[in-house]
Amino acid sequence: MSYVLSGRHGGTTRISQATQDRVLAVAAEIGYVANQAARGMRLGRTDRVAIAISDLEWPPDRALAAAAASILPRHGYQAVLILGNAWRQFMLSGGADGIIVGLIPPHITEDATVTELAKRGVAQLVISADMQPAGFDVLVPGVADPASSAAGAESISEMAVGMLVDRLAGKAPVEGVRVPAPRRLTLRGSSLDAYRETQPGIGAFTRIERT
Repeated sequence: MSYVLSGRHGGTTRISQATQDRVLAVAAEIGYVANQAARGMRLGRTDRVAIAISDLEWPPDRALAAAAASILPRHGYQAVLILGNAWRQFMLSGGADGIIVGLIPPHITEDATVTELAKRGVAQLVISADMQPAGFDVLVPGVADPASSAAGAESISEMAVGMLVDRLAGKAPVEGVRVPAPRRLTLRGSSLDAYRETQPGIGAFTRIERT
């Protein structure tokens, strides 16, 4: 039965289509839902990406959450929104395949949790003005760029999610990259008008409250 419900195929086990149909029918009847945590342990992946922010009512944090919820599913990932420092234990316990950390305080150059996750090979994108890449990527907000006024430039939120997706796909250097985001796109420069214009409920994500 577990072979049918887990979707495993091949090997020496052969299950007839009739048996598979009966098992799936019973599972549907009793309301069976697969244990995704256990599945993640078996497969070595969770298909989830954590988004660590401080305040969902703050426009930049809301924009990052909305971008993640909209973009990540296109790449097969579910966004898990984490408020406050709960992201540390969540990630150290293997809660997600990658994380965007958007709440590192200014002037912090090192973070023990980020360092440990990098040692484990966890995909990370840290939004920070002062941290340096070391097995993870860093997006530096608020850097002046004369070309930043070009039409169609992506937002810093989209840039952050895109960089993390690239790292998950193995398209980023092992040592990590440090990318400046144009001042026009800085998280802290987002206007209240832009926030009010953001459509609510874009995409879908799981939310974990701060601890």
